[in-house]
Amino acid sequence: MRHQADPNHSGAGAAGAEARAPSDEPMTLGPMPLELMTAAELPLLDRLSAPVWLYDGGRGRMVWGNRAALELWNAASLAEFQTRDFGSQPEGGPRADGETATGRWTFYPKGRPVTAWVRRSGMALADGRLGILHEAQIVPQPAESDKGGADTEALHRERAMLQSLIDSMPDIVFFKDVNGTYLKVNRAMLEYAGRPPLGLTDHRLFDAETAARRRRTDQIAMQKGFSRSEEWFIHPDGRRVLMETAKAVCLDRSGKMLGVVGIARDITERRQTEKQLLRQHALLQGIIDTIPDAVFFKDRDGVLRKANRAFAGWTGRPLEQLIGLDSHGIWPPEMADGIRAGDALVYAGDAPRRNEETIPLPDGGQIWVEILKAPIRDAGNELLGLVGVGRDITLRKAAEETLRRSEAEKDHLANHDALTGLPNRRLLFDRLDVALARSRRSGRMLALLFIDLDGFKAVNDRLGHDCGDEVLRIAAARIAGCLRRSDTVARVGGDEFTVVLEELGSAEDAGGVAAKIVEAVALPIPVQGPAEEKTASIGASVGIALFPADGVDARALLVAADGAMYRAKQAGRGTFVFCGDPH
Repeated sequence: MRHQADPNHSGAGAAGAEARAPSDEPMTLGPMPLELMTAAELPLLDRLSAPVWLYDGGRGRMVWGNRAALELWNAASLAEFQTRDFGSQPEGGPRADGETATGRWTFYPKGRPVTAWVRRSGMALADGRLGILHEAQIVPQPAESDKGGADTEALHRERAMLQSLIDSMPDIVFFKDVNGTYLKVNRAMLEYAGRPPLGLTDHRLFDAETAARRRRTDQIAMQKGFSRSEEWFIHPDGRRVLMETAKAVCLDRSGKMLGVVGIARDITERRQTEKQLLRQHALLQGIIDTIPDAVFFKDRDGVLRKANRAFAGWTGRPLEQLIGLDSHGIWPPEMADGIRAGDALVYAGDAPRRNEETIPLPDGGQIWVEILKAPIRDAGNELLGLVGVGRDITLRKAAEETLRRSEAEKDHLANHDALTGLPNRRLLFDRLDVALARSRRSGRMLALLFIDLDGFKAVNDRLGHDCGDEVLRIAAARIAGCLRRSDTVARVGGDEFTVVLEELGSAEDAGGVAAKIVEAVALPIPVQGPAEEKTASIGASVGIALFPADGVDARALLVAADGAMYRAKQAGRGTFVFCGDPH
């Protein structure tokens, strides 16, 4: 091949071979040699308006050329074209299979100079030698262009860059005319088809079923403007491949339909990954569904992304209805607000958070649950969401409450009289010690009243112990009814009671309380005795000791009050006596 313009040469000269981007004319851009096409298929390339020829770089001979190429090279026939010695190729051409180069060449068909962008693609021939596939895009002369030579050249550069762009894509890109004939493809399409597809239809490239299916999607795209499909096929290298293909109708400026442009992507690996993820998802779901505790995962926006059946059971709704909802879509508003606030604390921290709360059930009841939540972060420490585990602790809470009540009952029994429910001697001394300490600090008077029920033994002996117990309960209630809430009344013996009065203004205040107690106890007490005896009558003798005059500690005051009570009995019963009164 000569590198200078030569209008008298029967061939063509290349004015330059610098790298250029390819044009957008139909081109076969892959590594499959044209000699692999059948004799019936080769003439189809003759219909292309673009010159296409194959050059044997090792022998310096042309292998094949279409009709447009023969005209461009001033070749009378293919035989003449194949026997002509073209010499070496211009510098900068492809040196290996798969390499490409684009340059601007000048040809002299019939002695007239013609400029063209020539794309050269390296491909391995059958015997391993390097073949170079040439595809030419004629550059219109300035006189033939509507916008002038500069605009035309810029347009061709833009088209060439576009072709380079689609060639660099791993996805298959193609354009078919309305009859389904491939007019433009990228390199990925060539590998996919297993032979040069330009000028061919799917019926010449694939089996009848595949071709018919693809033609149907072509027609859908031309009718509706777009189509999308997935299909399995056997790749030329023997692999079974799943392809996802999107097609769109292509129109010219006037709205005339030109054909269909399509993009196809190998999604085999993606589908296998999806299946693996589905299997893992099913396995994980199966595992967490066997866990009796509620398990859930929320994203960083608080949206539920995964949960188990136990969690769904708390809500009374199918699990499928819960996925994709936030807390306000699952729980009552007030509860949802609390959950969102708790989740915010989890998102903001690094450590798990534990809390106990009640959850309303669909049947109107409620359960106690213990919730443990922890933030989930990726390898880059970016927050993904939180994982939570919830356990129904209703039975545990009930047991704890039973235990608490049992302990409270034990404490109550240890410090209170079983018959009347009043504090016993042990609790009396605890409270009296505390009251004395307060009185020492405040300087206010404190009084201790010792009460003995007059006539109780006779009632108990005559009416029986059951009636006697009822009389004691009523008498205790009447004594308590005469006191303030801050005062203490205790049962310290069979029919003996004590009262602690704090914050007294004078001794007369204590006397007033004692007088009310004597009066209240003396009232008839209804009993379930014999028919002729429906009431019982008792009285009260009260001794009063004052702090600090009659004693400075609990035991001293109790002794003083007890002595005063005996003096009240000696004085005729049914009365009260101060410890400091003269005998």
